This record gives sequence, structure tokens and C-alpha cells, in this order.
Amino acid sequence: MPQPQRAAPSAPFANRELNGDVLLEELSDLRSGQVLHRHLVECVKELRELGGARAVEAAAQLKALATGRFAAVPPLALLLTRWAGRLKADVDVPLLVGHFERLAMVGATLTVLRRSAERLPKGGRG
Repeated sequence: MPQPQRAAPSAPFANRELNGDVLLEELSDLRSGQVLHRHLVECVKELRELGGARAVEAAAQLKALATGRFAAVPPLALLLTRWAGRLKADVDVPLLVGHFERLAMVGATLTVLRRSAERLPKGGRG
């Protein structure tokens, strides 16, 4: 019996740099916009509730989060709106959630590294 074909993700989600260069650029934009890490974590919590949502429903929810919950955080609202427009297939939804989870994890790691580097003695002497 033939296996059912699995839907392919849309181009932005099939991009091999989604969680590489794209992720780092987005983190840089969020940092430049002074988005607090807690906002990103709260966003991830909201996105996890999308669970098995269809792409159309998820896109609507992203836009609602951007104009409602995260309207006071313009760089994050812009990012949500941008990704809402990129959702085309239902298979994109969990990929988007995973991308935002990675944004939060990498952001937290970079914050810890920056803070640790600030505490190191200057001039290379230990």
C-alpha cells in the first residue's frame, strides 16, 4: 500500500538558513529594537497554543497577537506580522513555532554569554 505523501513546507520554511542566518538576523533586529527576552518567551507560549491549527487560522492568530498582545513591542509585532504572511501550508505551523522557540533559546544563550563576557577581566589577565 503506498504511503500518503506528506505536504512540503512553503519556501520560507524549507529554507535551510531558517534557523541559521535568518534566525540570527531576526535576533539582531529584536535586540536593536530593545525587545526584552520575556516578551519573546511570552510570544512562544502564545504560539505553542497554535498546536494543530491550520495555516489560515495560525496566520490570523499571529496577526491578532501582533495588533493586540504585542502591539506595544513593535519589532516583535512586525516579526509576527511578517511570518503570518509567510504561512501557506498547514505543515508550516509547527515549523514556525519551532523557529520562535529557537529564537528564544538562542536569545537567552547569547544574553548569558554577553553578561558573562562583561564580567571577565579586561586585558586578558586572569
